[in-house]
Amino acid sequence: MPESKKKVARGAVVYPRVERVLQKIGDDISLARRVRKITVDDFATRIGISRATLHRLEKGDPGVGLNTLAMALHALGRLDAFANIADPSTDHVTMMQMRDQAPKRISKRRIEQTPRKEAEGTHEAVVEGEASDSKYVGF
Repeated sequence: MPESKKKVARGAVVYPRVERVLQKIGDDISLARRVRKITVDDFATRIGISRATLHRLEKGDPGVGLNTLAMALHALGRLDAFANIADPSTDHVTMMQMRDQAPKRISKRRIEQTPRKEAEGTHEAVVEGEASDSKYVGF
Protein backbone atom coordinates (compact mmCIF):
# COMPACT_ATOMS: atom_id res chain seq x y z
CA MET A 1 0.00 0.00 0.00
CA PRO A 2 1.66 3.26 -1.07
CA GLU A 3 2.06 5.93 1.58
CA SER A 4 0.20 9.13 0.73
CA LYS A 5 2.28 12.25 0.37
CA LYS A 6 1.73 14.65 3.27
CA LYS A 7 2.98 18.21 3.37
CA VAL A 8 4.17 19.92 6.51
CA ALA A 9 3.43 23.57 7.31
CA ARG A 10 4.90 25.14 10.44
CA GLY A 11 5.47 21.74 11.98
CA ALA A 12 1.92 20.49 11.35
CA VAL A 13 0.93 17.85 8.83
CA VAL A 14 -1.33 19.00 6.00
CA TYR A 15 -3.45 16.16 4.70
CA PRO A 16 -4.19 15.95 0.96
CA ARG A 17 -7.90 16.64 1.43
CA VAL A 18 -7.14 19.75 3.48
CA GLU A 19 -4.58 20.84 0.91
CA ARG A 20 -7.18 20.56 -1.88
CA VAL A 21 -9.67 22.67 0.10
CA LEU A 22 -7.04 25.35 0.76
CA GLN A 23 -6.13 25.41 -2.94
CA LYS A 24 -9.82 25.79 -3.85
CA ILE A 25 -10.21 28.68 -1.40
CA GLY A 26 -7.12 30.33 -2.89
CA ASP A 27 -8.43 29.83 -6.43
CA ASP A 28 -11.81 31.24 -5.44
CA ILE A 29 -10.22 34.33 -3.85
CA SER A 30 -8.10 34.85 -6.95
CA LEU A 31 -11.12 34.55 -9.23
CA ALA A 32 -13.22 36.90 -7.07
CA ARG A 33 -10.43 39.48 -7.10
CA ARG A 34 -10.01 39.27 -10.88
CA VAL A 35 -13.77 39.41 -11.57
CA ARG A 36 -13.88 42.61 -9.50
CA LYS A 37 -10.96 43.87 -11.61
CA ILE A 38 -8.73 44.51 -8.58
CA THR A 39 -5.01 44.38 -9.29
CA VAL A 40 -2.66 42.31 -7.15
CA ASP A 41 -0.98 45.47 -5.85
CA ASP A 42 -4.27 47.17 -4.94
CA PHE A 43 -5.68 44.07 -3.27
CA ALA A 44 -2.51 43.40 -1.27
CA THR A 45 -2.41 47.02 -0.13
CA ARG A 46 -6.11 46.97 0.76
CA ILE A 47 -5.70 43.96 3.04
CA GLY A 48 -2.31 45.02 4.41
CA ILE A 49 -0.05 42.28 3.07
CA SER A 50 2.76 41.95 0.55
CA ARG A 51 2.31 40.75 -3.03
CA ALA A 52 4.22 37.59 -2.09
CA THR A 53 1.80 36.80 0.75
CA LEU A 54 -1.17 37.39 -1.55
CA HIS A 55 0.39 35.02 -4.08
CA ARG A 56 0.78 32.39 -1.31
CA LEU A 57 -2.86 32.91 -0.25
CA GLU A 58 -4.14 32.52 -3.81
CA LYS A 59 -2.04 29.36 -4.25
CA GLY A 60 -3.57 27.82 -1.08
CA ASP A 61 -0.43 27.87 1.08
CA PRO A 62 -1.39 26.35 4.47
CA GLY A 63 1.06 28.66 6.25
CA VAL A 64 -0.93 31.81 5.50
CA GLY A 65 -2.57 33.16 8.65
CA LEU A 66 -6.27 33.24 9.40
CA ASN A 67 -6.12 37.02 9.71
CA THR A 68 -4.86 37.26 6.13
CA LEU A 69 -7.70 35.04 4.93
CA ALA A 70 -10.25 37.02 6.95
CA MET A 71 -8.96 40.36 5.62
CA ALA A 72 -9.09 39.08 2.02
CA LEU A 73 -12.66 37.89 2.47
CA HIS A 74 -13.59 41.19 4.09
CA ALA A 75 -12.15 43.11 1.13
CA LEU A 76 -14.25 40.93 -1.18
CA GLY A 77 -17.41 41.46 0.89
CA ARG A 78 -17.51 37.79 1.93
CA LEU A 79 -16.52 38.02 5.61
CA ASP A 80 -20.01 36.81 6.61
CA ALA A 81 -19.32 33.44 4.99
CA PHE A 82 -16.15 33.09 7.07
CA ALA A 83 -17.94 34.18 10.25
CA ASN A 84 -20.59 31.48 9.79
CA ILE A 85 -18.22 28.70 8.76
CA ALA A 86 -18.74 26.66 11.94
CA ASP A 87 -22.12 28.07 13.00
CA PRO A 88 -23.89 25.40 15.07
CA SER A 89 -27.24 26.22 13.47
CA THR A 90 -25.92 24.92 10.16
CA ASP A 91 -24.09 21.92 11.67
CA HIS A 92 -26.35 18.87 11.50
CA VAL A 93 -24.32 16.90 14.06
CA THR A 94 -24.52 19.71 16.64
CA MET A 95 -28.23 20.18 16.06
CA MET A 96 -28.89 16.43 16.48
CA GLN A 97 -26.89 16.34 19.72
CA MET A 98 -28.71 19.39 21.06
CA ARG A 99 -32.04 17.76 20.23
CA ASP A 100 -31.02 14.53 21.97
CA GLN A 101 -29.90 16.43 25.08
CA ALA A 102 -33.11 18.41 25.42
CA PRO A 103 -35.09 17.32 28.48
CA LYS A 104 -38.04 15.02 27.88
CA ARG A 105 -40.21 16.87 30.40
CA ILE A 106 -40.08 20.19 32.16
CA SER A 107 -41.59 20.31 35.60
CA LYS A 108 -42.70 23.34 37.54
CA ARG A 109 -40.00 24.73 39.83
CA ARG A 110 -40.88 24.53 43.49
CA ILE A 111 -39.90 27.67 45.35
CA GLU A 112 -39.78 27.68 49.11
CA GLN A 113 -41.96 30.50 50.43
CA THR A 114 -40.32 32.67 53.09
CA PRO A 115 -42.04 35.43 55.03
CA ARG A 116 -41.74 38.88 53.49
CA LYS A 117 -40.77 41.97 55.38
CA GLU A 118 -43.60 44.44 55.69
CA ALA A 119 -43.06 47.97 54.46
CA GLU A 120 -44.68 51.06 55.85
CA GLY A 121 -48.33 51.37 54.91
CA THR A 122 -50.32 48.61 53.29
CA HIS A 123 -47.76 47.53 50.63
CA GLU A 124 -45.26 44.77 51.16
CA ALA A 125 -41.61 45.20 50.30
CA VAL A 126 -40.17 42.69 47.89
CA VAL A 127 -36.96 41.28 49.26
CA GLU A 128 -34.38 40.61 46.57
CA GLY A 129 -34.03 36.91 45.76
CA GLU A 130 -37.51 35.95 46.99
CA ALA A 131 -40.19 34.48 44.79
CA SER A 132 -43.03 36.72 43.69
CA ASP A 133 -46.72 35.87 43.69
CA SER A 134 -46.52 35.54 39.91
CA LYS A 135 -47.32 32.14 38.43
CA TYR A 136 -44.23 32.34 36.22
CA VAL A 137 -40.72 32.77 37.53
CA GLY A 138 -39.10 35.95 36.21
CA PHE A 139 -42.34 37.68 35.19
